[in-house]
Amino acid sequence: MPEEEKKQTQKEVYDAPKTRRDIPFEDDNLFNKMFDADLVKKAFAFGIPYRKTFFGALAMLICLAAGNLLSPWFTKLIIDEGITSGSLKLGPFVIGDGSVHGKFLVVTVVCAMFLGVWIVRWIINYWYSVILTSLAQRVINDIRLTLFSHIQYMSLTFFGKMTGGRLISRIMGDVGAINNLIVNGSIQLIMDILTAVVVFVIMWNMNHTLTLWLLTMLPLVSLTTTLLRNAARSSYRDVRRKNAAATAVISENVSGVKVIKSFAREKSNLLNYKRANRDLRRSIMHSVVVSSIFGSSVEFLTVIGLAMVFIIGGRQIAQHQLTVGEFVAFLGYINHFFTPIKNLGIFYNTLQAAMAGCERIFNILNTEPEIKDKPGARPLENVKGEVEYKNVVFGYDPKITIIDNVSFRVEQGKTAAFVGSTGAGKSTIINLLARQYEINSGSITIDGNDIRDVTLDSLRSNMGVVLQDSFLFPGTIMENIRYGRLDATDEECRQAARTVGAEEFILEMPKGYKTDVKEGASRLSTGQKQLISFARALIADPRILVLDEATSSVDTQTEKLIQNALRELFKNRTSFVVAHRLSTIAEADCIYVLEHGRIIEYGSHSELMSLENGKYRELYQIQFEKMEKAGIL
Repeated sequence: MPEEEKKQTQKEVYDAPKTRRDIPFEDDNLFNKMFDADLVKKAFAFGIPYRKTFFGALAMLICLAAGNLLSPWFTKLIIDEGITSGSLKLGPFVIGDGSVHGKFLVVTVVCAMFLGVWIVRWIINYWYSVILTSLAQRVINDIRLTLFSHIQYMSLTFFGKMTGGRLISRIMGDVGAINNLIVNGSIQLIMDILTAVVVFVIMWNMNHTLTLWLLTMLPLVSLTTTLLRNAARSSYRDVRRKNAAATAVISENVSGVKVIKSFAREKSNLLNYKRANRDLRRSIMHSVVVSSIFGSSVEFLTVIGLAMVFIIGGRQIAQHQLTVGEFVAFLGYINHFFTPIKNLGIFYNTLQAAMAGCERIFNILNTEPEIKDKPGARPLENVKGEVEYKNVVFGYDPKITIIDNVSFRVEQGKTAAFVGSTGAGKSTIINLLARQYEINSGSITIDGNDIRDVTLDSLRSNMGVVLQDSFLFPGTIMENIRYGRLDATDEECRQAARTVGAEEFILEMPKGYKTDVKEGASRLSTGQKQLISFARALIADPRILVLDEATSSVDTQTEKLIQNALRELFKNRTSFVVAHRLSTIAEADCIYVLEHGRIIEYGSHSELMSLENGKYRELYQIQFEKMEKAGIL
């Protein structure tokens, strides 16, 4: 890319207009504690079922650490007992006689012992890696399943507040941070503490003076950790927030690709993502800088400690107070002493990332669904389909009424249609029937049972819903039809497709019913997707059928093809139809006309058309004239 073009692109990114993604999400800034015991307790609860595996991995890690701690001891033996004296006493046995040959023998024996220890260590390390990975994946799986299950039962208002990208970030990113705390972090923390204590005891027994001088470095290490604490916490929170924002941009762009292309907004969206990605990169770099400063500081303090040991240790060697082998071994143990301390700083960073992830995940898990089964809710059984609304009042905001004191009754097997201007409350009426939202007052009953007194699962399993924007899952056409009833046979799925008039175009597809529709059903027209949705609803054999603008996306020719199918579909079922095309509801048993959340007219098509100044008649005539001018009639 030419330099001028590159600079222009960078300028566009920096100057891109602010979007709602720049506003921190309401739960992105909740974490204010360095350590929250309650969150940690909840997180570690996921590891309790695997505690035996956890302690097994810890035991293996202790063995590995012990192997590491033997290295300086072997070095001491080689120098003092091998190279210097040429004689080594192992229990009742004495190896070497002080001669050159004896020195070579001692060195050979010690090296063989060292090699044996590392072979055993290699075997243990292999199984440790396998067991630790298995443990980590099980914990991750449990956390993700718990989170996904909880999200599945959240109310629609929850999804109105939480974007898809942020939910993906919670399930994929934050869960990994918690796993690092539960599995890797906690095991390493225990091991580091044990190692630091053991190494200190070994060093103290080897040389009190050198150990005391080395301990003078610890206050400086503690001070460094304290100074960087707030910066580390802030940086990890910022990384999680920026990562969630960048993920949200990707998710929204993929799901809204048709709208983006329709308005030629590719460049604008690219700039938005570049800016989100730039912010994420900066946040990560800042986090790396903070982490590097801590690591470099500990390394620098280690070097200072080594310098003091060299000065004091060299003097003791000159005065024959310390052997060369002991001095070299002590130097080796210095690294083993400071490495756990450095790891404690790394664990602190892991803890901060995990705390940020914990508070975001448990913020979701602690959010109760607004709509759930009340204690003692009973299943709705032997449904006939008689539905009654009594003085129903509802508003998404309690201060703003959407449905205002609505009452009506739909008898078993009858069809009720709802019409009205945009925003009149048509779709809201039927959403309340499925308890997608909770009414503010009044009651809705099915066969005399208040829908708040029955289980949600039994309520919704007795309802078949076809929406205006039909959604097909990635998979075959057959699988999408069977989604309505998972135990349906292939023949039952084919029969459902025939009934709604979908089989003709399905058989024209490359693999018929086995054709993969791909994500978003890009191979199918809008009308074809709607017909498959009809078949999916039919295969469920619901007692109550809901069509929410289900034919608005179907062309006139296709609409005529499914009219007969709908008549069959409505037979022996209580049906609720929200229709934009009034011609599709002419045969409904009762049509309700809504305006500002109230029923202003109701009756059959002929009864409503007979009203001189009726709203339904006005809407019908306007629509009829539009269709006539378009040459549809």
